[in-house]
Amino acid sequence: MKLQYFISGLLIIMLSACSTYNVIPIGENTEAPKTAGFYYSLPRTVLTIDITVTRVDKISGPYAKYASKYLGIKDPVLKNITTYDLTDISINTYAEPDPEQYYYVDLKKYNPIKAKSMMIALSESGLIQDLNDNSDKKVEQDKKESSNRKKIDYSETFKYFADNNLVERVDTIIEQISMDTVTIEKRTLKRSMVEKSMEQKAKEAADFIMKIKEQRLDILTGAQEVPYSEATVKFMSEELEKLEKEYMMMFVGITESEVMHFRYYYLPKSDLYSASIPLFKFSRTLGIVKDDNAPGDMVYIHIDRARNTKNLEKFAKSNSNGDGKHGFYYRIPEYAKFTIKQTETLKAEASFLIAQFGVVTSLPAKYSKVQFYPNSGAIRKVEVK
Repeated sequence: MKLQYFISGLLIIMLSACSTYNVIPIGENTEAPKTAGFYYSLPRTVLTIDITVTRVDKISGPYAKYASKYLGIKDPVLKNITTYDLTDISINTYAEPDPEQYYYVDLKKYNPIKAKSMMIALSESGLIQDLNDNSDKKVEQDKKESSNRKKIDYSETFKYFADNNLVERVDTIIEQISMDTVTIEKRTLKRSMVEKSMEQKAKEAADFIMKIKEQRLDILTGAQEVPYSEATVKFMSEELEKLEKEYMMMFVGITESEVMHFRYYYLPKSDLYSASIPLFKFSRTLGIVKDDNAPGDMVYIHIDRARNTKNLEKFAKSNSNGDGKHGFYYRIPEYAKFTIKQTETLKAEASFLIAQFGVVTSLPAKYSKVQFYPNSGAIRKVEVK
């Protein structure tokens, strides 16, 4: 167990001190050797772009237009509106097998009696791997959307809006009766039930809110004649406050938010040096949109390679092994800077070692022990014998 933690993140390959093997790059037209051996691959780097979008729904209350008149509220929600905010973008990487970097280890001349033992740790996909399980970096679906939205039970929203809808109306009917030369005025009161206007309902709700405020103040200041206990006072105060907020919603409206998560994957091409690539469109009213013709701001990822392996690539090609025998191939990755912008606004930036931006070269077969970084395919440690 101690050994496993000591070499965590590394691959240990113990090779014969003699040239008993040959590593062959596998290309489209590579002829398969009729010999015993095994396969492995070098990694390539994939970017994951995680986007967090916050959706805000503002729902107007039924008495919103009377909020200023009866309660002095200056900014009620007057109409239903939905807005989206691009709240966070983060960039990360993971490694996967590079389909252009598969190799065959030819063991035709390998003699286990004369040579030392050979050990190599690979992932299930054939990627040069460490002793630890890297399953937490498996490829996920192209876009992952999840939500931790706090649902609101709309059956309870504005529940006090369903109040008594009828009010008694009293009309005075004046009837003039002429008898000879005398005119008599007869007054009759006619009672009927008519529907309340919206403003009447709003005024009643506002009056009730003011009454709740007064009652709560009396309880908190001890104006009540009954000496309630501290727990009772607290309970009554909290219940009145809750009732006040529920009635206030009918004037100020309600606001609910939803946090949505999206994931995009981007594979940098090995021949890319500096570029701006569109990722998606974003609109304040629509969120992330898929339609290219829809309104919105384009969000780009900008790539700038460091080019720090340019001279090394030329040197490695001129210093290639001339005897046709190759040890294990490995990568020397290259740094690149990634920035994500919404128009000209910077949303995220990060620098990573990108495996496919670097150089691929090989070791001589005489090296006995090699340690690799599994995520980049680079050499961590070499022991020469």
